[in-house]
Amino acid sequence: MHKKLVVYKSISLCLCLALFFSGCAISSDMGGTKKIRLALAGPEQIPVQVSIAPITSSTGDFHLKWKSLANLREVERHRDHPRSVFQGFLPKKAVSVGEAWKIDREAALQLLKQLAEKPQFKMHISPGTIKIKIGKTFEIGGDTDGLWALLRAYNDTYAEIVFRIHAEFILEDGFFTPSQFAGRLILDRHSRELVYFQMYVPESTLNFDVNRKHPDGYTVTGNGVCRIEMTAGEDSTKEITFSSELPMEEAQLALARQFYKAQEIEWVPLDAALKKASALDRPIHVVSAEGVFMDESC
Repeated sequence: MHKKLVVYKSISLCLCLALFFSGCAISSDMGGTKKIRLALAGPEQIPVQVSIAPITSSTGDFHLKWKSLANLREVERHRDHPRSVFQGFLPKKAVSVGEAWKIDREAALQLLKQLAEKPQFKMHISPGTIKIKIGKTFEIGGDTDGLWALLRAYNDTYAEIVFRIHAEFILEDGFFTPSQFAGRLILDRHSRELVYFQMYVPESTLNFDVNRKHPDGYTVTGNGVCRIEMTAGEDSTKEITFSSELPMEEAQLALARQFYKAQEIEWVPLDAALKKASALDRPIHVVSAEGVFMDESC
């Protein structure tokens, strides 16, 4: 019998882990292991539009009381970027569906500078990690920096890349840390032109963390909800049928696992964990921890 690890994650700040055995892996028909090469051509300059909507919800009404947060806006709504910036999101070698690679940091930084004057990839605070050893060691929690992309799907005409970036903005008197920057890039494989590019902070109950420095030395932390998006081109590919693809949910999980080893654990609702424990005659070990395991919003 293969060992399994079953985990329960609560919606609140208290996360309860129902632990069985070892982690699980993505299981999906990825259309074989055929590798394709991706390259970008076309216009030398690509126009990009960005927006940061006024924040309307935050802990303790930070968005009303804190000037840096109240006035958080994009640096420039419209800007042309060199084609090479988007080339930095493509792999340097042939890849197969589901295969991940690191995004060029300088390329991504150029895009983020259209949103904020001082973006950075290294998170300013790392409160530490929880290490759980069951067969192998899982690290849970802690801020994680990184920029990862993977080939989600392709056909004879198009290829779709999805990506995830962790970055934050240095403010005059603090830090603004979105949960993550998610995105997708559609490439025409024949013309090698960029069809569509989108990068955004996913919607959630809470999707950013903020730290405010006070003159007397102490720091106040909070979180809230923001709407940040960047686009280029036209999303005219919604009706595409791909010949080889990884479901979006599995692609997003694969990207999350590049940042968080805890996502190798199988997450299931508590009632399902109890049923599975009973069926397998296995105990449930519960660990309680503050924070979230899937993004940088807390």
